[in-house]
Amino acid sequence: MPADARAGAHPPGAPVAVGPLDADPSDALRQLSLLTDTAAGAGVDLGGGFTSARLAGAQGDRRDAVLAALKLLGADDRLGDRAANLVALFGPSATKRVGAAAHQAVVEQRWAALHLASAASDLLGPEQLERVLDLRAPEGIDPFPRGAASTLAEHLSRLLSGYQRPRRLTLIISLWDHVCSLLLEQQRRERRAESQTRAHRVDKLRERHRAHFDEPLMQHLGWATNGEPTLAAAARWRPPNWWAASELSKLLHDAIAATALLRFARTLSDEGLTVAAAKHRDELAAADACLRENERSAAARRVEGAYSHPARPGCYVHHLVTALSPERTITARTESYVQTRVAMARNYGVVVFNAVTDLLADHDLRLHHCWDTCKPWQTPNLHKWRAATGFSRTPSSWDQPPLTDAHADGPTVPLAQRLAEDPVAAETPHDLLWLADLADALAPFYGNDRASVVHERPHPKLTYDEPQPALSGSVPLAAAQVAQLVMFGATPPPRCGSWPELAAGVSADAVITEASTGAFPIPAEVSAFDKQTVAGLRVELGREPRQLAEWSGYMGNCIGESWYADVARKGQCVLMAFRTPSDGRIVANLDIRRHTGGWHVYELRARFNDDVTPALEKQIKQWVEGIPTPVLTAPEPLLPVPPPRARGGHRSPAGRLPVELTKALAAAVEQELASVGAARRTYARLARSLGRSADFEPEAAVIALKRLSPADHTDLLRTALAAGLDASVVWQATRARPLAAAVARLDPELRSFDRLGTLTDGSPLPRTLRALVRRPEIAPAHALDVVSRAIRTALGCLLTDEALTRSVARRPSPELLCALVIATTCAPQSTTDIVAAAGKTTVPGFPASNLADENGPWQHALAAASELGAPVDVFWEHVAEHGLLIPVALLGKGGWPALWSRAHR
Repeated sequence: MPADARAGAHPPGAPVAVGPLDADPSDALRQLSLLTDTAAGAGVDLGGGFTSARLAGAQGDRRDAVLAALKLLGADDRLGDRAANLVALFGPSATKRVGAAAHQAVVEQRWAALHLASAASDLLGPEQLERVLDLRAPEGIDPFPRGAASTLAEHLSRLLSGYQRPRRLTLIISLWDHVCSLLLEQQRRERRAESQTRAHRVDKLRERHRAHFDEPLMQHLGWATNGEPTLAAAARWRPPNWWAASELSKLLHDAIAATALLRFARTLSDEGLTVAAAKHRDELAAADACLRENERSAAARRVEGAYSHPARPGCYVHHLVTALSPERTITARTESYVQTRVAMARNYGVVVFNAVTDLLADHDLRLHHCWDTCKPWQTPNLHKWRAATGFSRTPSSWDQPPLTDAHADGPTVPLAQRLAEDPVAAETPHDLLWLADLADALAPFYGNDRASVVHERPHPKLTYDEPQPALSGSVPLAAAQVAQLVMFGATPPPRCGSWPELAAGVSADAVITEASTGAFPIPAEVSAFDKQTVAGLRVELGREPRQLAEWSGYMGNCIGESWYADVARKGQCVLMAFRTPSDGRIVANLDIRRHTGGWHVYELRARFNDDVTPALEKQIKQWVEGIPTPVLTAPEPLLPVPPPRARGGHRSPAGRLPVELTKALAAAVEQELASVGAARRTYARLARSLGRSADFEPEAAVIALKRLSPADHTDLLRTALAAGLDASVVWQATRARPLAAAVARLDPELRSFDRLGTLTDGSPLPRTLRALVRRPEIAPAHALDVVSRAIRTALGCLLTDEALTRSVARRPSPELLCALVIATTCAPQSTTDIVAAAGKTTVPGFPASNLADENGPWQHALAAASELGAPVDVFWEHVAEHGLLIPVALLGKGGWPALWSRAHR
């Protein structure tokens, strides 16, 4: 239960009651306990002068808190000013009509539409938001069951900000429709499975089916042995020559009947009895003709204690044909009668399919010597069935080798080849296309559209129960899966009319293939735990970027962002997923880092960035703290190596570098260059401002920019920003430093080479390194590093320029914003405003931040501010004297709190 914050320390983001110091908080704390942690951040009136709040360190932003409070309390007066809540949900441009539409959504409890509209508010206009707020999901469908609107807003911004507003609305509505269709399909899958008799009862049906087929065989054996079928007599006995064709014909008839039952069962579950009866009447009649009356009677007759259902599915097909005759009225009793029989469709299908494949697998042992040599195997009922139902698979593509028939007229080549030679060639039972029909009919009851097939002898390998991944039946997850790929450098297609087209375009981007290269280094003491069990969960180590994107797509968190991949690639952290052993579902993501004395948990999060249970957190922390660290031994002293004798002939300066260093650096550069596609494309856009004829390929654009002077860089960047190039996109591109990253990946002994650090800090290069960066395999990476540093210097020169401030204010990013504020504080301008008072380290705004937090955004941005040209060594001195300063031009309506909050959406 929430407690008075004065009583002691509480975890970050804990809910608290804020009120008069001398008031009794007991009633307020009881009211606070009825709220969720997220809802407490909405400032709910708790009575007695108290309101709810959360301590610093809470996840999400105010819109998440207001949405959670609305879902809990509805349109309650305790939520405070309605206009303020409207601004929190949809921004300062929200209109009264948007407020009315939101209120209607709250009244009708259409929370999914409200969450989506709030997340999309930065991308859409008021009239468009009204359309989103009016969205309605099908009955029983929730497209937004979990997830934070603030996280979805960030993902949508990455994906859709490059499109015009009308196209954004189209794609957002398409996302909604796409997720709803997936959920409906998931419902249909579940209903189909639930409509069938439990699969564990299939053994009883299999036993009865086998006994029914064995009965005539035993009868013939008894006749042949004068009623005394001893073991030796049975071993000497051979069935008649016609036996194989007869038994296979019976199984073919059972396969047709089971196929008809399964197709009817699918339509019955999806569309109802009336539609199923009309759609499958002819199909059921054709299947019913495969079984004679005496065969149905024999299959329905059971001995005492046997399974109650008939041995063959044709009995129930006949029952359906009789009950659903056009002359009879469908009543509730008829529907119950039909559903009882149709519920056995899946089990009949499994039993018959297994019986056929088992018999054919033993073909050479049991059937080869008992085929009828007088005539080929024929089944007239197969042709009647085809005449009534047609083909579910194209016969001209069926390449299965036919069963071998002892008769010379039996088919010898696949059906597809026969049709190619003779377009009117007929299907025969040897082709086993009817067996594929049965597998295809079974597939929908296992979540598949159809069975997979591999053509083999003696029968095709058909798989109808291939496990399928869970559908992304959630708007946040569907957006997260695509957004994670964009974070790795993929580009949304310039033209797409629907969400599936957008997702397909992003997945097809070649950059994703490039970004998936480059494994993360993992220390041996941690690598040993891969696939091991910890706290009852299976450990999976993160080894490459695509793996992180897959995790993030399911978890709905930010572990797929390039920042995590960058840190993991440098060996500064190890990322993990904890999966349940039973179904492989991810329960939590873990980020661990090494510090003095061992490893510690840097971040541990459940799905949607929720907290894991305290018990699990305790177990994982104890495990991490117990990971052994290797004991470092002092290296043996190195003996001095005499310099090599001078030889005749000219040697290039690069030749004096250790060969292993050159090779290792070239290999590392090759891997790093695989993930810079997005940065190059940004620089190509920037280079277009060089003139109307400046239309560079991405790699050529980098070289063109490298040749510019600092003043030219500043002018070019100003022109591009004024023309609409996003400053946050440029900032993201300048993070690409492939040569610096490659140097960081080198073995420590190689990195110790004299002055190798000058490759990464922009210092003048010694002669040997100048030759090195001119090598074809190194030069592209060096050019990118040089351009990235030059662009950041140009950004520093534009600190108060209108083009830069307008672009940053339009779409701020936390790191860029922090770097600009630090640079302004270090070199104050005349038009600045105070963000934090002199001597204060706590920065106002949500989420909360502190200048002195070593793991916070301000400390991380100091190095970036230095690249802007700021004298960061005087930063603390200026904070103490003047406070934290920001250019006034960056501030709009709502001031710094609104800008900081918008940067974290």
